[in-house]
Amino acid sequence: MESAQPGAIADAEGAAQRIKPRRPHHKSRNGCVQCKARKIKCGEEKPTCKKCQSYGTECSFLQTHPLHRVPPPPPPQTAVPAWANPKPIPTGSREPTIQSMLSPDPNTIQTPSPAISSPLRRSSPPPESYTMQDLELLHFYTTTYSDNFFEDPKLIEIYRTTVVQLAFDYPFLMHEIMAVAALNLAILRPQKRASYLHLSDTHAATGLSLFQAEISNLNEHNCHACLAFSSLIFTNAWASQDVNKPSTLFFSPSNDDEAYDQIRWIKLQRGTKALISTTWPSLVNGPMAAVFKPWKDLDPNRPDPLPEDEERRFQELTESWATVSDDKRHILDGALKQTRRVFSMLTFFPERSKLEIIMTWFTKISDEYLDLLEQKYPQAILIVMHYCVVLKRLESIWWMKGKAENLMQTMIDVLGSGWERWTRWPIEKVLNRQVQPY
Repeated sequence: MESAQPGAIADAEGAAQRIKPRRPHHKSRNGCVQCKARKIKCGEEKPTCKKCQSYGTECSFLQTHPLHRVPPPPPPQTAVPAWANPKPIPTGSREPTIQSMLSPDPNTIQTPSPAISSPLRRSSPPPESYTMQDLELLHFYTTTYSDNFFEDPKLIEIYRTTVVQLAFDYPFLMHEIMAVAALNLAILRPQKRASYLHLSDTHAATGLSLFQAEISNLNEHNCHACLAFSSLIFTNAWASQDVNKPSTLFFSPSNDDEAYDQIRWIKLQRGTKALISTTWPSLVNGPMAAVFKPWKDLDPNRPDPLPEDEERRFQELTESWATVSDDKRHILDGALKQTRRVFSMLTFFPERSKLEIIMTWFTKISDEYLDLLEQKYPQAILIVMHYCVVLKRLESIWWMKGKAENLMQTMIDVLGSGWERWTRWPIEKVLNRQVQPY
């Protein structure tokens, strides 16, 4: 395993530093708990405020209503686990929000019951409480969401159990679990889309804030949760893409840097993986070990054979940068090599997770190549268009549905005309659309 690179670490820390939670609205001292958590002004209507009615949530004012029966409090000797403690975070207009594993260690993993104490890590924040909506998100994640996350049943089970149990000790991970669950529910329940998107933004921002502090003290204990977080935040970045608008995964097509800078999230995820590589021995022998098993004995210098048609397409693609400078040619050749490897592994290693093979591309491409993409360098865009061919194979996963087509169309619009010789094949594969001969 390669050691962490200073550039990648700086990218991770820098990206996290620049993505700030939003400014809070003025608190209402007499408002309901739910409105306070959302940082919105409560109308204080009884027995339930209008804001809670519009969000479809149970208002805390019901707790004091004469017809409302309040259940008895838990016995005083019980303790609330650290995961049940999100801090309300500032929210405003929606911003872009941001792949696992062996049986859990019975000595450190606790059950999810709020009435059972959980051993707190030194970095855990003081206890607070989750809402019923938050518990709904956790329930959805463990019963439904994880089934649609991987094709491999072993990895599905790890994300359903091990990752959640890790989150009991690491609140930043619990918040990200709830963030991605809320994104999925926003799709499945369009009548409550706005409410779920708000919940997702809230948990994502809180999780990121807590993660920033955790990653600065990376060790053999928290590295497993940090790895899971980096996987989920990557899922968040894809799920947050609106397929009805230009993709903003790599850059803002409108050149409006204030509107979107999604590539910071890619660098954050890449930098996180570089950071946790420093704890490699702990990772490959810990609760997340199963995710590394298929890759441990893979020779990084092996050849990457391709089917004849794909081989020809990649050879033709190199001709698009035959006249560029040596430094750019070196960068593009490196990115193409990683793209070839993805295509090759999908053909010759069918027993490995298709999702993991395809998504490793983001951790292998160089920072210099990402810089070219930010600059909308044509040949760098051509490589992404070819990568979209394999992204299309993930459309059965909920957070990838329509994303290959969306990314391809955005690349077409940004690239412009004059490159049809190299765009014809990927466009036909992804969009099933004929391109005029060049």
